[in-house]
Amino acid sequence: MEISAETERIAVYWFTPEGDRYQHATLDVLPTEGGGVSTLGGHDYAEAPPAEDRRMNHIRPFCEDCFNEYLRLDRGQPSWKR
Repeated sequence: MEISAETERIAVYWFTPEGDRYQHATLDVLPTEGGGVSTLGGHDYAEAPPAEDRRMNHIRPFCEDCFNEYLRLDRGQPSWKR
């Protein structure tokens, strides 16, 4: 688990696998080139696409399991896209 030096909060990364309409969350640092990561919602592994922006996108639907686990984090705070 990564703690952001800037905010001292748990770093949660959001991604949307190719062909999936839902955002998923992970505590793993997303691979720059994309690749498999474990999800916060307890799925096995999901393929994260290569992407620059890792923050939550409030206009895309969330995976219910990942979002519920995100809400249970002690220090999880949303970082909305601007």
